[in-house]
Amino acid sequence: MITNLSGSTADTAGINVADGKSITASTWDESVDVSREYKGLWLNLDSKLNSNGINLQNASIQLPLRQIDLDTVNSNIKNNDKWGYLTNCSTFASKIWNSIASGSSKVDAGAMNTPASLAKSITKVGEAESYTLLKYNTSSPHYDSVYYGYPPIKSNNNN
Repeated sequence: MITNLSGSTADTAGINVADGKSITASTWDESVDVSREYKGLWLNLDSKLNSNGINLQNASIQLPLRQIDLDTVNSNIKNNDKWGYLTNCSTFASKIWNSIASGSSKVDAGAMNTPASLAKSITKVGEAESYTLLKYNTSSPHYDSVYYGYPPIKSNNNN
């Protein structure tokens, strides 16, 4: 989840996000009912699922972003609009995080990138770096529409 705390609207993954609002960015394959339209980048799909009462198991850590960091995140989101067995959701998440994290704050999705390996690494980093910023099974507030791809295309999955 990326939350805009800049005091003004910010371009995040190709979407104008108002101050104080958040978007989610993740990759999905088309075999899941909610993502049949596209295999790759989805924006706000996780938050929509959360708002519909679906609890996505997760571990997360937080990091404040400067504009230069957000520019890096945006570039990496754009360049990682894909999903495959070897480039899955955990690959995407670790690439985005590691593009701005430094040293011991970097995470590892494992030799065969898996969500379980990434969650274990996130927990380890969170406990070592800043336990107060480590969260489990957080829900993300839903804001705006669901989009897929880069540049973002509004999904039919907005009901």
